[in-house]
This record gives sequence, structure tokens and C-alpha cells, in this order.
Amino acid sequence: MRLIITIGILLLLGCNKQQKKVGNESDNNTNLEMYDKLVWSGMLHFKDQKYELALSNFQDAFSIIPDESVNPYFYATASALHLGQDETAKQLLIDAIEKTNASESYFLRFEEFDNFRDKELFKRIQDDYDKHKKVFFDNLDNPEVYYEIENMITKDQEVRTGDYSTEEMQKVDSLNIARLIEINKEYGWQEKQWLLLWHHRGIHRNDNYIWNYFRPFINEKIEKGELRKDFWAKFDDEKSMFSEKGTQIYGTYWNNYDQFPIDDIGKVDSLRNNVELPPLAYLKKVYGIVPPKEYDKELPVTLYIKNSGLSD
Repeated sequence: MRLIITIGILLLLGCNKQQKKVGNESDNNTNLEMYDKLVWSGMLHFKDQKYELALSNFQDAFSIIPDESVNPYFYATASALHLGQDETAKQLLIDAIEKTNASESYFLRFEEFDNFRDKELFKRIQDDYDKHKKVFFDNLDNPEVYYEIENMITKDQEVRTGDYSTEEMQKVDSLNIARLIEINKEYGWQEKQWLLLWHHRGIHRNDNYIWNYFRPFINEKIEKGELRKDFWAKFDDEKSMFSEKGTQIYGTYWNNYDQFPIDDIGKVDSLRNNVELPPLAYLKKVYGIVPPKEYDKELPVTLYIKNSGLSD
């Protein structure tokens, strides 16, 4: 059985940018951890229609990492629109495009914008979309590497969705991973390369040239707070599902709880917390993902961050 994960889903889950530690927070908190906690809180406030609190959380997150992911920018924009702050919404959309390379197709289909699309700002943003995209590409440190990774991903998907043999697919994977190692040695971690590594997930704990290079490289970045602690969660769930117990450890395959149940439902939130993943109750609240019927935990109120300058 082959589980296919689309590029869009992977990018939505996180970009894994390299970051430095927060200077004015606890030494145990990294930029990524603080950013994620603010985004989680922003999403919860948004779902509760507390748009002022949501917008404040999102903006605080962007002050820590301004170029991490498009999704928080779009929800921040929607929050501003609900508050009647059109100029703020417009600037957030511009930042989403210029800082995260937000795709125009996602901009056009993002449902939270639908009630506001008759506003003039949407026409202006769409008219200037290419101009804003150019800013993103002009600011790339190594544009040639960025384009090369994109081309590798395109070929990766082509051999999986087109009329190609397994041998042809494996050849492309082999060429891609060999080149990816060269790129990482010369230019460092590339935020979009997760998908290319994912296709070698079945051997990620084994002794082989691919993971003998990437495993210590990735672990070092996790220890430094430059990559998220949950990096291996989906890899380990997949290994447990297909090579070991037939169960999930962290519950990252939320569409497969019946076929691949969570191994220890009582400890799953604790295990998720250990790798900085939110509890399953958060996924239910924010994304409507129904947890296994054995799961009975309530959403922790500690996930909500209320800024002192704002009222409920």
C-alpha cells in the first residue's frame, strides 16, 4: 500500500525554516516553538471568533519569524477583515506573498476570504500579484538553488503521477537524493526538501548513505532549535504502521485512525507534546479532525494566549 502525500499538504504542515533561539525568552524555548504556540493560539481564537486576540497572536508570531508559512498570514488577514481593518488586511496579504511565496491559486480558493472578495483590496492584490511574487524571488539568497529544488520536486511528482515505471521512479529518486546531499553540504538545509527526503522514509532508521548523512545533520539542527522537534514524527508513525506494530505513535495520519490505530491513546498527547505537536483536541477544534473514539481529552486552556493589552 502506498500513501501519497501531496505537496500542498506537506507545505501546509510546515516549512521547517532554519531559526535562531529567542533572546528574550526562556533558554528552553526556540523561535519555532514560540512561533508555533502563538499560531496555535491565534487559530483557536479565530475559531472562537475572537478576531482581535487572533490577529494579535498572529502578528506576535510574525514578529518572531516573518517568513515561515502562508497559512497564518491568511488567517491573520481574515481576522483583520472581520475587524474592518482593511489596510492591515492588505498589508498582511502583501507580506504573505512577498515573504512566503503564497500561491495565487491558494489565495483565490481560501474560503475565509469568500465573504470579503468584493472589497477593492482583493482586486488590487490580484492585479499586483506578479509584482509581489517578484519581491520574494528577488530576496532569495540562492535563487538558483531554490529553482533547482523546485525542479527536482516537479520531476519527483511527475514520475509518481505520470506513466512511469517503478524503475524510472527509483532512478529519479536516486539522482535527486544524491544531488540533494551535495546542495546541503554547500548551501545548508533547504526548506522545501522535506518531500524529497520523505520518499526514502522506509529506511530512515537504517544504516545507509542517505540517512547516515541526513540523520545527524537533521538531529543537530533540531537540537539547536533550527528545525522543529516533530521532524521525525511522521517518519516514525509510518515505520510503526508498516514495519512494526501496525499502529501509530503520534497520530499524524489522522485519516487512518481506523486502519492504523494509535498505539497508546492515553499517552498520545504527552508524546505529541514531547515533539512540540499540539494535542489531538486542538486538531478537532481547528480542523474538524475527529479523534479516535477512545480519546476523551479536553482542549487545554493553556493553549490560549491572551495579550494583556486586549480584552476578551
